[in-house]
Amino acid sequence: MKDLLTYSCDYNIWANEKLADFFVEKPEELLARPIENSFPSIRKTLIHILSAEKSWLARLAEQPSNNKRVVDEFTNTAAAFNALVIGSKNFAQFVHQQPDSFFDTPVVYHTWDGTKWEMLPKIMIQHCMNHSTYHRGQLVTLARQLGMRKGVPSTDLLYYSRAIS
Repeated sequence: MKDLLTYSCDYNIWANEKLADFFVEKPEELLARPIENSFPSIRKTLIHILSAEKSWLARLAEQPSNNKRVVDEFTNTAAAFNALVIGSKNFAQFVHQQPDSFFDTPVVYHTWDGTKWEMLPKIMIQHCMNHSTYHRGQLVTLARQLGMRKGVPSTDLLYYSRAIS
């Protein structure tokens, strides 16, 4: 189980880096432009992914003071992507460091609205990685809708598997 979870976390870093590299030099005006989606811009979607990864790590590490939405105070979107990549590396490092028994020991946590839950870490981790993958797909779709078609990265797990083999 731990091997699969650490693999997913390492893939998450790779995929987030791919998108960070793609968006780094795109105009801020495009990245903040309102567009119909779950979150109304590339930047807001990015901040949502960052908030979720940070919160799920805080819940896993039982650090409730870090379990909160990220406030978008970044000077530019590249800085927000950088924070996401660093956060993804911190998440992966945490998962890599845990003993096998950790993944099957329930963790009690609270959602942002204060609701108390209990969940197995292996489910929490898988959910977080799946959530990030879902929203990365939205980022790619948003980029294409805004005319950014050249060089859009493929971040599928298949491509990660090929890249590391």
